[in-house]
Amino acid sequence: MQLEAAILEEDKQLYLPGDMISDQAGLMSGQNTYEENGRIYSSTIGTLNQTNQLVMINPIKHSYEPQIGEIIIGKVVLIKDKKWTVDIGSNSETTLHLNSTYIPEQRQKTEDDEMNMRLIFAEDDYICAEIHSINNDKSINLHTRSHKYGKLDNGKFQQVCHYLIVRQKKHFFKLENEVHVIFGHNGLLFLSNQDRTINQVDYEQNYTIQQRINIGKVSQALTFLNQHQVLISQGSIEKLVQLRDQKLSEQDCLAQLYEFLNKK
Repeated sequence: MQLEAAILEEDKQLYLPGDMISDQAGLMSGQNTYEENGRIYSSTIGTLNQTNQLVMINPIKHSYEPQIGEIIIGKVVLIKDKKWTVDIGSNSETTLHLNSTYIPEQRQKTEDDEMNMRLIFAEDDYICAEIHSINNDKSINLHTRSHKYGKLDNGKFQQVCHYLIVRQKKHFFKLENEVHVIFGHNGLLFLSNQDRTINQVDYEQNYTIQQRINIGKVSQALTFLNQHQVLISQGSIEKLVQLRDQKLSEQDCLAQLYEFLNKK
């Protein structure tokens, strides 16, 4: 099928890994594609998306499948039996046990702690946690046994497609413009002026006007990356913020961004 026909079809063609997309000269290989001998191929299952000369594959969306050790950001939806049930965008039940939470004194949990669980995390609170274990029935156990985990507030949450989050050695970053970002593997990010890698940080500190502007720029960059299905990492965010500050067109931003990422 010709490239133009595939784009114009009401029901877009489904491409499998290794399927040839086009051998047309002048096209650029974008997200979820690769080039070989002058031809562009799909590297995942999805449908075709083209912006000018840039060819991409939009992956078939699916729910987040957690892996042990991954960092997530989720919403508390239920408190029962010494556990918080947390929505992390997965089909599997996800819980955080009282004994898996962080207490600065490093003491044993007591009945008073159980009675006051809502003082730790209440319904509708957003928390940062780590996937501790996965049971035989696929249910998920979290832990927050570190000062960098716990309740998140006084910042901005940003939802993106979870499969765009690049797996990195760390997921707590301070960007070039001083914005602190927590990358949740499940596609939820938290933008703030809080350095959660430092113990005893004041998470309620006020924002300066410049900090608010910078967070807005990062948020807009994340929306752009998600919309165009570009992998999301510290590098891609910082590069895109720089390009957008230059007032480049959307097409020029994409072209220069992919050129930057392909060199890494």
